[in-house]
Amino acid sequence: MASPDLRIILIDDNPGDRLLALRELTQEFPNLQAEQITDQAAFEGALATQRFDVVITDYQLHWGDGLQVLRRVKRRFPDCPVIMFTNSSNGELAAQAMKDGLDDYVTKSPRQYIRLAGAVRSALAFTRANRRVERLQSRLQTLLNRLHVGVFRASVGGRLIECNIAFLQLLGFTSSGQIQQLPFEQLYCPPPDGAPEGYWENEILLQRPDGSELWVLLSATLSAGEDGGIIDGLIEDISARKQNSEQLERRVRERTVQLEAANQELEAFTYSVSHDLREPLRNMQGLAQALLEDFPAQLSPTAHQYAQLIVRSSQQMDALIQDLLTYSRLGRADTHPQPVNLNTVISAALTQLQTKLQEAAAEVQVDSPLPEVHGHFNTLVQVLLNLLTNAIKFVAPGVAPRVRIRADVHDRGGSRWVRLWVEDNGIGVSPQNHQRIFRVFERLHGSETYPGTGIGLAIVRKGIDQHGGRAGVEADLGQGSRFWVELPTVSGG
Repeated sequence: MASPDLRIILIDDNPGDRLLALRELTQEFPNLQAEQITDQAAFEGALATQRFDVVITDYQLHWGDGLQVLRRVKRRFPDCPVIMFTNSSNGELAAQAMKDGLDDYVTKSPRQYIRLAGAVRSALAFTRANRRVERLQSRLQTLLNRLHVGVFRASVGGRLIECNIAFLQLLGFTSSGQIQQLPFEQLYCPPPDGAPEGYWENEILLQRPDGSELWVLLSATLSAGEDGGIIDGLIEDISARKQNSEQLERRVRERTVQLEAANQELEAFTYSVSHDLREPLRNMQGLAQALLEDFPAQLSPTAHQYAQLIVRSSQQMDALIQDLLTYSRLGRADTHPQPVNLNTVISAALTQLQTKLQEAAAEVQVDSPLPEVHGHFNTLVQVLLNLLTNAIKFVAPGVAPRVRIRADVHDRGGSRWVRLWVEDNGIGVSPQNHQRIFRVFERLHGSETYPGTGIGLAIVRKGIDQHGGRAGVEADLGQGSRFWVELPTVSGG
């Protein structure tokens, strides 16, 4: 597949510098289309045509300077990359240019010419990534605005931070500035006594500016932030339910249709996150790795360290996105239960983990045969993958992981349940953290000691919850952990 044309305008009074710059750029970009600018009129003409992807400009020009060029370009085309290629190494100039939106600053010297093509490539990659992120943000905002549910974020101190259009419409306002004038302590307040930690629901009667009253169902969460905390909430109009149950049923049917449409858009949005957001991460990782491999002699020790940090950070971010997508998809997965052989589930999980098990010199003992359960095969494989990954990861330095998988059957609530155990010889978990570790983004250790995303056990609990089961752990610090999940048995098991 042929590379797309790259259109640049090169602004420089010196023909020799232009020739050298084009030589370097042509080697990197075979389909380069360059327009050489040497005076004010040509520059104005180029701006009028708008047919360019990148601007490269000298600072000292006989008809102006590079800062003027930068400001003119950014004023008309804010996301167009601009690179200053100049003899001047003035730190104040560089700082001012960066403040005005300059994408890179390359000094003219024999050793620096090679940087010009790399600066162009990096600026283009950054600009494309920003455009993708802006499109994703726009799609998400459009989706929120289409929902007939008010979404807001506020400080506990009573300041509205942001909201969607539906929030304003429900409360009878046309702008968030108007809503700041009225107190809504009922919405912007910590959870009432007796509410679950960090989350609560409440039915609230609010008065609109025109005097009419509105019943809303508030669903809110409290997290750490400014003014003592941040409240993320949803408000749903339940006036009809309060007044007439028949109207409520009709509105529920309508809302179901709306939510189904929203779920379809969420599926599309999830795909965009998986594809469009991970692509710039892969580019970032690949370019940083290329620097380390292709230019080891040119990189200072500090630059080498920075490039390695970029690679590690992009890998960690990619893993986080994948875990978030897995967690999100569990909520929409088709998990109609059917008989599942746990031996087959464990075999599939161990096959996927074979490389990691060998690298860790891990030993896994499975007490077969295991009973059959009612469940969803792929979800249970994901649950076992996450439990086994934790078991071989959270061990003391120098200790080879030893894992045992077993099961027992017991009665609970008049039904028969299989409790599947994953026992390890790891670092253990203190009793006060037994529930905390199953929450999203909860980490008990620094990423440098035990890398991870903090979502693995949350995926375990969500997957088991969808089966109507339970998940938990029995552990103490330094004495290993015994994680368990409960699943319904197959009839007669």
